Amino acid sequence: MPQMKAGEAVIAALYAEGIDHIFGVVGTTTNTMITELYGRRDIRFVDSRHEEGAAFMAYGYAKSSGKPTACITTSGPGTTNLVTGIALAQKGRAPVVVIAGDVSRDHLYRDGAQALDLVGIFKPLCMSAVQVPKTERIMPMLRDAFRAALTGKKGPVFVDIPRDLLDGQTVDADVLQPSAYRPVDLRVAGDAQAIERAVKVLLEAKRPLLLAGGGVIDAEASAEAVALAETLDMAMVPSYGHHDAVPNSHRLYVGPPGGRGAPEAGKALNRADVILALGTRINQASTSWNWSVLDPNTKIIQVDIDAFEVGRNYPVAVGITGDAKAVAAQLLAAVRREAGSARANATWRNEIESLAAARKTRLEAESKLSGDPMMPQLVYPELRKAMPKNCMVTLDAGVAPGLSYDRLWFETPRSFFNYAGHGGLGMGYGVGLGTKLGAPDRAAMSIQGDGGFLYTAQELNTAVRHQIPLVSVVLNNRCHGAEKAQQQRHFGAKYIGVDLANPRFDKLAEVYGAKGFYVEKPGDIADVVKTAFASGSPCVIEIPVAEYFPLPAATPTGIKGEH
Repeated sequence: MPQMKAGEAVIAALYAEGIDHIFGVVGTTTNTMITELYGRRDIRFVDSRHEEGAAFMAYGYAKSSGKPTACITTSGPGTTNLVTGIALAQKGRAPVVVIAGDVSRDHLYRDGAQALDLVGIFKPLCMSAVQVPKTERIMPMLRDAFRAALTGKKGPVFVDIPRDLLDGQTVDADVLQPSAYRPVDLRVAGDAQAIERAVKVLLEAKRPLLLAGGGVIDAEASAEAVALAETLDMAMVPSYGHHDAVPNSHRLYVGPPGGRGAPEAGKALNRADVILALGTRINQASTSWNWSVLDPNTKIIQVDIDAFEVGRNYPVAVGITGDAKAVAAQLLAAVRREAGSARANATWRNEIESLAAARKTRLEAESKLSGDPMMPQLVYPELRKAMPKNCMVTLDAGVAPGLSYDRLWFETPRSFFNYAGHGGLGMGYGVGLGTKLGAPDRAAMSIQGDGGFLYTAQELNTAVRHQIPLVSVVLNNRCHGAEKAQQQRHFGAKYIGVDLANPRFDKLAEVYGAKGFYVEKPGDIADVVKTAFASGSPCVIEIPVAEYFPLPAATPTGIKGEH
């Protein structure tokens, strides 16, 4: 069999999987791999200014494109800097393949320079974390990594390759196509008897509700989910953080649940007598994991690709392990066999539409808010006016960006990206860059507060160098809002570490070579946003807003809340 250089083989294995973007920062242990990209146009190395930014970009790329992607980073801190972003990929079920160029094996386990137990660090965060023991195992173990990342429940994987297995080494050129070593386009159907039981429960329901989760997006099951809801007159509520699972303009759509969502959605969840939790773990932010939102008498039908998640957070009437698209199609076909093309439920439908109308009225009333600087709620209707059709939006953690959950509308899957329950402040800008690279034909916006933006603002340089036209909105309330609210309400207004002094973010953008805008009046926001999108350049729009104190993130005895 012909031979190829070991570093060349790594790149060939990635390319065979359709990877066309690799994120990272160069290092002496990875040059054997990275230099194989020289002169290539079919696979692009996006060098960030910090490895954390590379992980965030990879996450955004994977989620917007629906494809796997990769990070390549060097030994020691070059790879440990990925940890926060890879933890986000784990929470968000994103197939990010991390390839760490490690120190030579002779330097391991003897406190060598940059020698760390990288496998041990990443194992809790990944579907698989391994170190390659010899050069001949590089290709088989990369295939194992993709199998772990893409089969069933998706997620990040970690492959550690010591430097001495790469430098000057060759391997057999056995580059296989993915279909030769892992299931491709796998659709796991639900058990037939479980489908029958679920249909019986659904047909007996008087107030059915569809809770559509991230699995609906990952499986591209939105059409099947909506058809099922229409057939049974089901209220539609997305699980928190997956608001783009179903079109928000639909007459059966109520709104997003959770503390930063719509109270009307919480009422719908509480009123439902049957909930079809499709492609969702029923996350903590949606229901608080207790019966304060759901009625204890509500019957839950839960569908998840991961059997471990079924019944984990709530007891279920019917549990189904399977792909959301395949199971939704099974349920839809069975319902139509039993009940015909539609089963009208005018009483419940009217209640759903009433809740949706109440939400609209409540949000419209916010137009009367006043203040200088402006209240952050006033920003969102102006953004809605100016955002291009099917614009992708990434939300950073934070109080002011958190208002987006109830105030932005999404019609197309893979349009809404957030911290996926991870709560990592600073992810917004890097993830936003990744979404634009993953779907270059769609407009992309990131929304963050002043605290979060400065976590990763150096990636403005990456955006400029790689010409990534992300429009970034920075809502500057000059504080860490959730923590300040907590200190105000539970610690006698003893403010410490929560008030921030910032540069002018529009000027900072200009220093980096991006375009900067500063907006102080709500009426000017839409025109500025349109101008930014039309520029085709990386842009930062700073909007000073009032401090806004929502309900505290945690009690004094509780755990620290998301920013």
